[in-house]
Amino acid sequence: MLTAGEILAMSVLILAAGNETTMNLLSNTVLALVEHPEVATRVRADRVLVPQLIEEMLRYDSPVQIVFRRTLRQVELSRKVIPADEVVFLLLGSANHDEEKFSDPERFDIDRDASEHLAFGFATHYCLGAQLARLEARVALEELFANPPYDVDRGRVERVSSLLLRGIKHMPMRFGD
Repeated sequence: MLTAGEILAMSVLILAAGNETTMNLLSNTVLALVEHPEVATRVRADRVLVPQLIEEMLRYDSPVQIVFRRTLRQVELSRKVIPADEVVFLLLGSANHDEEKFSDPERFDIDRDASEHLAFGFATHYCLGAQLARLEARVALEELFANPPYDVDRGRVERVSSLLLRGIKHMPMRFGD
């Protein structure tokens, strides 16, 4: 049973972490669609593709790039030994571009099976808000596609300055035909 303090702390974590990452997922998606207008045209014409777009976007340009973990015991990985109680950096963005896992990983392809991306982590560290983030992104993108087309002033796009997160700080947009 959780205490009131633990419930409050978890709620704050979900709201803060969920807001930042979902905002970055959406802004990264908008920019990717400007850079890949053929994908935007397809999804605008067939909104059933929105979930595929989201999964590929999570793989292609994940909002969370790095997570930190501490080894509980000595681990051997790729013939290297990592001692117990070491901090390790897991490069989720890099793993999502592993050519052994995803063919032509640098290509933005909503037709690929991106379901095994690591954007939400894995195993016991799987993101508690993953399904909520997918739902929020789906609703926002369906709404975006239901409105007139948009354009982005790519010369004025400013990315977030962070090793951990990948997102947009400033992205001027214009809506209409």
